[in-house]
Amino acid sequence: MKVAVIGEKSRASAWEKHLRKLSVIKEVILSSSLFEDQNLRTVILVEDDPKTSLHLLDQSIRSGLNSFLVSRLPVDIKKLEQIYHISSEAGVTVQFSHWPSITPSTQWIRQQIQKPDLIQIKKEVRPLNYTIDKEMFDHHWTDEVAFIVKWMGGNVHRIEAKPVILEGTPLGLSLSMRFEDASVASIQFSGFSQEERHQRLFSDQQTLIDCNVLTQKMKAYRVNENKRITVQEKAFDPSDTAEWALQQFIKSIQMKRESIFSPYDALLTARIVEKVRNHMEKW
Repeated sequence: MKVAVIGEKSRASAWEKHLRKLSVIKEVILSSSLFEDQNLRTVILVEDDPKTSLHLLDQSIRSGLNSFLVSRLPVDIKKLEQIYHISSEAGVTVQFSHWPSITPSTQWIRQQIQKPDLIQIKKEVRPLNYTIDKEMFDHHWTDEVAFIVKWMGGNVHRIEAKPVILEGTPLGLSLSMRFEDASVASIQFSGFSQEERHQRLFSDQQTLIDCNVLTQKMKAYRVNENKRITVQEKAFDPSDTAEWALQQFIKSIQMKRESIFSPYDALLTARIVEKVRNHMEKW
């Protein structure tokens, strides 16, 4: 398979190294922009700016290229609707780099718990020079919303969102989402912590999993036949995520199936994010 990596040279080179580890990849081309090549069918698009990235993705899809977009998750509903429709019409595979959803640890958790009754997420980050960037603030909580929506779906029955705002500056967010099946997901985000912390809890009637996102270490709790609590520990290497994501993208192309985080997932997330924003704006 021939693959092109489109983006800034140093970042593109990093992705080239991941690609060359895959036996199915026979040729890798680096470029700062899209180019015409009749033998090229697959590209990795490395672009952080959500507005630029969607334009680049649109061009790639219209060129008939399977595309893996490495970018912050875009939430522009109108543009994502276009991406969803044109990718379906073109019959190409599109994958977004929503890392919370596509890490090997997340896939392991989903094997242990098919669908949780409860998801609790707590994330605390340290402010840079005691300032909080609005764009990064939104990125933190929308990433977690996307994680929940990817797993639980978009049938959200009720949303409660309370931001913490001082003099127009967002500092935190308390968010709760209740789904039609009565399952509940909550996010507690703080942008002004003294220490970094990121924890996700998942539970159903049989299993409770406590995941330390920063270390990628987790514990699965269950009750055995003797009514004693058992603990299963599991750890993953965060550096494996990019290569694993590429493997899943290639498999999706080969098997002609939906990618691990598709345009539909991105669009569904954007619609829920808009509802959350509407609730936040009431305060």
